[in-house]
Amino acid sequence: MSSAPLLSQSGNPASAELDTYKVLLSTAADDASKLTADKAKADIMLTWQTAEGGFYKHLTDFKNTASKSKTELYVTAWTTGSKSSSWLGVNGESLGTIDNDATTSELFFLADVYKRSGDTKYRDAARKTLDFLLTMQYASGGFPQVYPARSADTPYSNYVTYNDDAMTRVMLVLEQVAKKVAPVDSADLFTSDQYAKLSSAIDKGVDYILKSQIVQGGVKTVWCAQHDPVNYAALGGRAYEWPSKSGKESVGVVGYLMSRPQTTEIKAAVQSALAWFRSSAVQAVDKAYVNRASGSTDITYNPIQTQAGSVMWYRFYDLDKDTPFFSGRTPNGSDCTTPAPFTTCTGKQYDIMAIEAERRYGYSWGGAYAATLLTYASSVGY
Repeated sequence: MSSAPLLSQSGNPASAELDTYKVLLSTAADDASKLTADKAKADIMLTWQTAEGGFYKHLTDFKNTASKSKTELYVTAWTTGSKSSSWLGVNGESLGTIDNDATTSELFFLADVYKRSGDTKYRDAARKTLDFLLTMQYASGGFPQVYPARSADTPYSNYVTYNDDAMTRVMLVLEQVAKKVAPVDSADLFTSDQYAKLSSAIDKGVDYILKSQIVQGGVKTVWCAQHDPVNYAALGGRAYEWPSKSGKESVGVVGYLMSRPQTTEIKAAVQSALAWFRSSAVQAVDKAYVNRASGSTDITYNPIQTQAGSVMWYRFYDLDKDTPFFSGRTPNGSDCTTPAPFTTCTGKQYDIMAIEAERRYGYSWGGAYAATLLTYASSVGY
């Protein structure tokens, strides 16, 4: 056990990642009714589990269809002959993913239902899900977005993925499992062999995070949304997601590191990243990201607005300097087939108004990303 000090976790934004699964829980009036409903949902969930033990991002994809809520997830069982995932591997197999809270939410939900029901089929499914997470980890310690590997036309899914807090969420979950914190606290939830693998998996993951921190001018800064699993280099994602220093994804990475024992190396990495977020070079003071109202047809609107007292960080900064940038879709491949209002694909730009309207309003290019993190950091003397 590490003798390095632990920080108070009150206010750490990373802790919110552990509660995502609760949207799956029944809101019935009494415990018996809740368990009945949750068991029914878990039974349907099991039909969607991939052969390797993961799950597709049903939570977000379902949320984005019609006006249904997440609580209506897993109401229809998978049918034989169909795919259990919308993402396919190199051999056409259905892929599980850690994108958008997937797989980690199902793991916690299944553990919760097993704890209340004692039915071992939910325990066994949770074990299979944990095996999926442990198996997908690269030898270097990083976690890709999917497992098995995604087809060659979407290579970014096979990179180590901090995007949307994917890897950091997995790391937080593995720590909860290792510590047997609710809902993963049933004594026999996982096997002794699985528990034995956790310490190494966590240590390797932390090592990868530390080694992938971007160095600019000899100084450690933050992280990209994707990194190479072998050489740690920052990599791009989709056509409009260039290699960069990320003002958004790095928040989750720092929050996770601050949940760990503060070894000399971890503390140095955290304080370097916090210094970057606090730098006047990256902060857009008195600015806020305010996108158009839904249904607006005004394509001349600039979502970066003056707002007194606000501080904004951009989604992407150049790797070798602290200059924010934006991007349209590139002129290659299917990413450039979206119809009007744009007619050209503009690539990387330093003026948000220079990219096509579809990307200008169809993506989050800035936000008060680090505000909560910096408040928390100050509260613990960082």
